[in-house]
Amino acid sequence: MQLDSDVEKISDYLAEKQDSFDKVMQSSREIIRDAGQIITLMHNDEKKSAVERLAELEKKVRVLQKIDAQFKYQTLQAYQEFAEAFIFLGIKTEKKIPTMSSVGVEHDAYLMGLMDVVGELKREILESLRADRIKEAEWYFDTMKGIYDSTRRLRFAEAVLSGFRKKQDVARIQIETAGSEILYAKHRQT
Repeated sequence: MQLDSDVEKISDYLAEKQDSFDKVMQSSREIIRDAGQIITLMHNDEKKSAVERLAELEKKVRVLQKIDAQFKYQTLQAYQEFAEAFIFLGIKTEKKIPTMSSVGVEHDAYLMGLMDVVGELKREILESLRADRIKEAEWYFDTMKGIYDSTRRLRFAEAVLSGFRKKQDVARIQIETAGSEILYAKHRQT
């Protein structure tokens, strides 16, 4: 019967698709985990290890980009986390924000990672203030404010750029509190 033949072909196709999905999700989980570890290394000033791990992670990302065509929605978080780690490392090691093309991810992932970096910079500000390095804290503050100011004009529907407005709001709050922390630290010094 033709129906049985069609169903069998569909079953074979879906089994292949399931296998691809499983590989994509496993890779995505590894990328998310590794990106978090790289950020932790950077916060702990283990730059050499972070740079080495990022090079390994970038290879994993490039492999995932070759196999995720059917599952872009499911891989966005992995690319976003990679972008956050890549951008944060660039800021900490080279004192500049890496471009979207140098990160090598799509628009959404770059923007989301960029907004998440604001939180990492706030943490660096607090660490700098604890060590009485106010100039360093101010540099991180200017960088996080620059990120926010550059992206503030982006106003799109949630369906176009899902989750971005919330990240902008969180970034704004982090900037306000970081600015207050710096002012307080400066006032304590006088």
